[in-house]
Amino acid sequence: MTDDRFRSEDGAREVREEYARLLSAYLPDVERTVVDGTHVLSAGPDGAPTVVLLHGSGGTSLNWASEIPLLAQAHRVHALDLPGEPGGTVVERLLLEPGAHAAWLAGVTDALGAPHAAVIGESLGGWVALDYATEHPSRVRSLGLLAPGGLGPRRTAPLLVAGLLSLLGAPGRRAAMRYFTGWTPSDEPGLARDLAAFSDLTFRAFRPRTDGLPVFADEALARITAPVSAAFGERDKMLDGPRAAAHARAAFGDAAVTLLPGAGHLLPDRAERVRAAAGR
Repeated sequence: MTDDRFRSEDGAREVREEYARLLSAYLPDVERTVVDGTHVLSAGPDGAPTVVLLHGSGGTSLNWASEIPLLAQAHRVHALDLPGEPGGTVVERLLLEPGAHAAWLAGVTDALGAPHAAVIGESLGGWVALDYATEHPSRVRSLGLLAPGGLGPRRTAPLLVAGLLSLLGAPGRRAAMRYFTGWTPSDEPGLARDLAAFSDLTFRAFRPRTDGLPVFADEALARITAPVSAAFGERDKMLDGPRAAAHARAAFGDAAVTLLPGAGHLLPDRAERVRAAAGR
């Protein structure tokens, strides 16, 4: 059966094979399981405080390759491939409506024996984390948000710029990635270069969702009881970072909300921010 997340079956196969290769190369010791159709990377000692990691749109749990080994020293870590994204999860793409992703995440974390966890999400993953925390506040020990959707409006003009750049082949796709995220990958062999190449492959092969992430109502955000840490890029091309940061401060009161001058959608010092959000 054709996987309609991808533009072609050949593209789907290429992404699957490269994903598996990179996981073996950079996360050889993680446990790989499929829970009710959801692909999960797990690491760290059983019984340790649990951390759930949720990647962004067009990404996979490989996006957390630098953070998983660090967190796993003192936590039980579960990185989940989101439904409808290019990773190993075969659950159909869910509607962006309150409760849909929260119900999915509650089911997976129950199956993993992790009903109470620190939940950390980036971009789309941040939106999913917010949905979960608003629907199931007692299940969230702490909430870490990295340039999350759901707190400010999406910028639309940059989508047109990225679309035009992508017509220029591989160089254009890399330029679109730099423009959108603010990330210039290293040319040195290693994880950063391989992630950039994998992003180019998924950008070419994958059909991303185009619907915007709804902004959460204040009354929904008021249901969150866990400590929140949130960071935004001042020059984020995908969402309005300053407006989202202001909304977060108003919604969460004493939350640690940071607006990073000059930063784009991919934030600097991410490993330290993730470790701080995971807590003890």
